[in-house]
Amino acid sequence: MYFLFNYSMMNKKELEIISSVGSVLILTVFFILVHQSMQDMPQYQPYGFVAALVVFIIITSAIGLKINQMD
Repeated sequence: MYFLFNYSMMNKKELEIISSVGSVLILTVFFILVHQSMQDMPQYQPYGFVAALVVFIIITSAIGLKINQMD
């Protein structure tokens, strides 16, 4: 896996594009998981979507801070 994604060889713009697409895919997977896992409890489903969005914001913030530290 290391040979496929050698981040030291990527420039900042490529890493930013890949991380943004990846984080949107993660958000989509979280929404699908919340929708599938909380079908028997529809009153709590909005809380699951909010939690998925909070996790997405934390992930994208961490990625943004890490990219900002790059040269």
